Amino acid sequence: MKNETERITHLEVQLAHLQRQYDVLNDVVTEQSMLLDRVNKRIAKWEQTVDRIKNATESAADPLDEKPPHY
Repeated sequence: MKNETERITHLEVQLAHLQRQYDVLNDVVTEQSMLLDRVNKRIAKWEQTVDRIKNATESAADPLDEKPPHY
């Protein structure tokens, strides 16, 4: 009977450790997911800013329609 009790106790200890490890890993994955969301939002804002700057600096005329400078 003692052997079974020790075995059950050992399994319970292992289960407790695994549950703790699961919780820690879950916290890490959740934190990484939130960080990734923030990074993606920043990148989207930067892309919008670059597009606005690009549109503001580009001329509306097609360069192929312009006369060369020697004319």
